[in-house]
Amino acid sequence: MKSAREQVVEIIEKFYNTNLDLKTIQNDYFKQHQINSLDRNRIVVLSREILRWKGRLDSIIKNYLNHPIAKLQSQLLILLELATYELIIDDKVPNYAAINSAVDLAKKKFNKRTAGLINAVLRKVSAENIIKKPEYCKDFEWYSHPKWLYEKWILQFGEKRNRQLCDYNNLPVPLTIRRNALKIHHDEFLEKIETEDIQIAQIENTNCFYNVNSGGASLLNHQLILDGNCSFQDRAAGAIVEVLDPQPNEIILDVCCAPGTKTHYISELMQNTGKIYASDIANERIRLAQINEFRSNNKNIIWEVKDAVQDLFPIADRVLVDAPCTGTGVIGRRPDIKWRRQPQHLIRIVELQKSILNNVYQFVKPGGILVYATCSLEEEENWQVVEAFLKLHDDFKVLSIEDAELEQFIDEKGAVKTFPPVDKIDGMFVVKMSRE
Repeated sequence: MKSAREQVVEIIEKFYNTNLDLKTIQNDYFKQHQINSLDRNRIVVLSREILRWKGRLDSIIKNYLNHPIAKLQSQLLILLELATYELIIDDKVPNYAAINSAVDLAKKKFNKRTAGLINAVLRKVSAENIIKKPEYCKDFEWYSHPKWLYEKWILQFGEKRNRQLCDYNNLPVPLTIRRNALKIHHDEFLEKIETEDIQIAQIENTNCFYNVNSGGASLLNHQLILDGNCSFQDRAAGAIVEVLDPQPNEIILDVCCAPGTKTHYISELMQNTGKIYASDIANERIRLAQINEFRSNNKNIIWEVKDAVQDLFPIADRVLVDAPCTGTGVIGRRPDIKWRRQPQHLIRIVELQKSILNNVYQFVKPGGILVYATCSLEEEENWQVVEAFLKLHDDFKVLSIEDAELEQFIDEKGAVKTFPPVDKIDGMFVVKMSRE
């Protein structure tokens, strides 16, 4: 039977050798292998944390190699990354256990000579007390972010705020849940959830969002989740829906709806009335969005496969464009994102965002609302996209956002805009526009 460490190696190897995101790889792997819940949780954490700290880990490893790190076989590199993570960051595993486990796994997967290399490198790593940044480690490596993004953020935020952001991205992000206010009251919710050794705290200035302080793993198959009384959703994602401010009996377009959590929140705020036309570009993305429908019991959602760049939609009271983006605002929650992005991705995705807006605006009725949102921190994807759109369409204007719960996040131009290390939630950008 494979150990949790060996399965982590296989998962990360697939990440290195495909374009799939880590969560998809993990889910596919768990479908194909029977793994107990304890090992499963450990595999999820280890694979995520290795990618979170990859920049620092690789910098330390290559300092003790006699040849370029790029020439290592992927599984050999991952073995070194895993053990180095346990040696310098994870204080739960004794040094001897981390080294011995890596050596044994190297013997199984390679040979004694390779195991000897791993042993030699890891013993040098363990002998060095790496608390502060070593001289050989560059800043972007120590903060474990790609060089291009690290340097871009220095220009955008300044050195101090950039380091704050990188530090925040390297910390575990709290699990957040949203209570379905149509199904269960706050007091009853607390009573039911805290009897299961799950500790939660209501997020300040919200009605139905809670941080899970302990017992998060118990929530996965909890009856409150299964019955649709609550769902996993970050506070920032919920704020996007609150800016949209859907009303009962309206017609709503959610044109980039996957994975569907915002769509269901829209339905709840509409009290399951009116119609929501929820669409995305691929069948599998719509299937993903529909997974939670049986739990939520929302009856006003019409799911469709549509391309927001070119397809036709019904005329709507409100349109939500939660646009595809680089996702740099959620790196703390999804550290694999930072290793998937390159400068050319930013250029391409900005063009996609502009194309979506320049198609769907025509389906906003006169007097209707258009909301544009991203989970990106990049100005190119946010105000620059909105301002380019407004230059082309002078019948739209930015509306002020009148919501006391979101007031703390509103910038000088009127957008809801968060900075993760300050606001302690995912990075997001939301603009509300009206059609005159």
